[in-house]
Amino acid sequence: HVVNYDVPSAPEAYVHRIGRVGRAGREGIAITLAEPREQRLLKNIERVTGSPISIEKVPTVEDLRNRRMELTMATLRETLQSEDLDRFRTVVESLSEDSDLFQIALAAVKLAHEATVGSEDIEEIPEVASRPSRNAKDSTKRGPHAKKGSPNQKGSRRSEGSAGMTRLYFGAGRATGIRPKDLVGAIANETKLSGKDIGSIEIQDRFSLVEVPESAVDEVLWAMKRTTLKGKKTKVRRERFDSPSD
Repeated sequence: HVVNYDVPSAPEAYVHRIGRVGRAGREGIAITLAEPREQRLLKNIERVTGSPISIEKVPTVEDLRNRRMELTMATLRETLQSEDLDRFRTVVESLSEDSDLFQIALAAVKLAHEATVGSEDIEEIPEVASRPSRNAKDSTKRGPHAKKGSPNQKGSRRSEGSAGMTRLYFGAGRATGIRPKDLVGAIANETKLSGKDIGSIEIQDRFSLVEVPESAVDEVLWAMKRTTLKGKKTKVRRERFDSPSD
């Protein structure tokens, strides 16, 4: 199997990546982790390859726990068929003198479960709507380069961007407590840009978009690789899309 941790911007790159699952007559599954904003890339890949891509939701923590418990039960059922259990009889007999057999079984299942699936410390991934509402309040913080206008004009501006400005994607948003001043501070402190040089800032649950002068893009990208945002390393790159619907 092949797992893509992002969607390649070029369909040819995607085909090259997943080609290995079908080599030498083999079959496999290609799984691609995609954000709602990357649906356009997926559609483009479908168009070029002529093959549909099945969209599935990221499993919840509860889904993962249920699946792990199923694996534990399957392991125990297989072990119960083993002929090599008698050597553990003395352990059970010794423990049964002080504990109930059912409690002993529970402890054994717990050990087997932890050995099979490891830690249960899993972080829930928040669900992100594929089409953010254009009328949502505070979804866009407008900087000195933003032009005033109607809601429709704002949506159009978001699609096209300001002249001479480029939007950068930051892989952190409201879910991690990111605020406009955090983004402005990180950029201004690590580059030659000042707060007034930074354009509009849009903060979603899991990512943020920040406009910076096109001439300063490389400087900002270089600087952000060497610093943190609220104490954490954050992925920063050029925004892949111009459409607000992705």
